[in-house]
Amino acid sequence: MNPDALASLESERDFLLRSLKDLESEREAGNLDDDRYQALKDDYTARAAAVLRSIEEGRDAVAARPPIGRKRKLLTGGAVLAFVLVAALALAAAAGKRHDGQTLTGNAQSGDTRKAALEQQVKDHPDDPTAHLVYARYLLEVQDWPEAVKQYLTAAKLDPRNPEANAYAGWMLFQVATNAEPTQKGELTSGALDRLDAAVAASDSYADAFFFRGMVKFRGIGDAKGAVPDFERFLALVPDGPLNENVKAVLDQARQQAG
Repeated sequence: MNPDALASLESERDFLLRSLKDLESEREAGNLDDDRYQALKDDYTARAAAVLRSIEEGRDAVAARPPIGRKRKLLTGGAVLAFVLVAALALAAAAGKRHDGQTLTGNAQSGDTRKAALEQQVKDHPDDPTAHLVYARYLLEVQDWPEAVKQYLTAAKLDPRNPEANAYAGWMLFQVATNAEPTQKGELTSGALDRLDAAVAASDSYADAFFFRGMVKFRGIGDAKGAVPDFERFLALVPDGPLNENVKAVLDQARQQAG
């Protein structure tokens, strides 16, 4: 197993464990009935167990290999960050497309079953932000970008105080803006910032929102000075993040441009 594949598995593990925690919170808040809670919990638990086993096997394999040089590590991290920054540039063309080496749990049939179940939940509960958010996470996982945008936006509109829904709705709106016509770009970027501002207002500890907002300010509207505190906040919230060296490099660029 190469380091990129192992990093992908660890990211999937974090996603699944976070989703399990969110399920508990949503049930306690009365947003999930017992049947829906148990079905989702069983699915996430089974997938998390499989991913954890794969991670342990991968770590054993990586430990047996010669150490990777620091330069190689930085290049690997940079490639991951680059994917995060430009992944949705081909939203319309990339629906359902999977990147080489992407690790997914289960086979095609199980994936189709999961998608059908999540789609049905959205149809049965169109006004439930949790249903849209869980479906959006799945769509992001399988890189169905156009539908993920719709579901995150819907979840954010239904639950304006949800930091995750607002953060990812804002980030993906910005990705759409990068490919939009000049007459639409400004409006889309402004809408992205509104969502990200809402995410930050909802939670001052949701790290993704600060990173996304910093990138929109820096790359989207050229506000290097405004982006600096957002990048700094992200690094403070995740001091040991796997991509922190790359984020620090972007922060240094923003500081230089801000003078």
